[in-house]
Amino acid sequence: MNVAVIFYSLFGDTAALAAAVVEGAEQAGATVRLRQIACLAAPQERWRTSEQIRATREHLACVPVARRDDLLWADGIALGSPARYGTMSAELRRFLDGAKQLSGDLAGKVASVFCSPSPIAGAQRAALQSMVVSLLSHGVLVQPPARAAMDPADTTARRGGSPRASSGELDLTLARALGRRLALTGQQTRR
Repeated sequence: MNVAVIFYSLFGDTAALAAAVVEGAEQAGATVRLRQIACLAAPQERWRTSEQIRATREHLACVPVARRDDLLWADGIALGSPARYGTMSAELRRFLDGAKQLSGDLAGKVASVFCSPSPIAGAQRAALQSMVVSLLSHGVLVQPPARAAMDPADTTARRGGSPRASSGELDLTLARALGRRLALTGQQTRR
């Protein structure tokens, strides 16, 4: 089972979730490619003045940039993005739009999405929905949120609908569960 975990992260939150998704998929026996989305032309002044952005760029310097071939290689795909005013990042949107000619080649693959937080109420859910809609147009089978795999008696796990901010252990636990479920579901659909 090959899993591609593809994400965009400016401040590092989505990158932390992506790393947890990778960990979960590897625990389920998958071979994983971690890939980041190339940045659009961002104001360089903002990068120079923000220590957090600079640190994230340095931390992610060794993560290869995602290519369409990564989508073809994968049996399962996990996409991650910050919530930008209720939609996925422009960088992820550009990547998916550039992969439109692969729609037939992606049909039947399993995919899931994850999102880092937004201060705008409901923005996360809307961003996740925008990613799912894009994936559906490529013909993939969408894996439900990892929360469904959590212990039903654990009420803290039910407070969120998907992996969210990377700051809490619950959020990382949900991201690991998403990776495991993606790998296991992908194995079942390959048969």
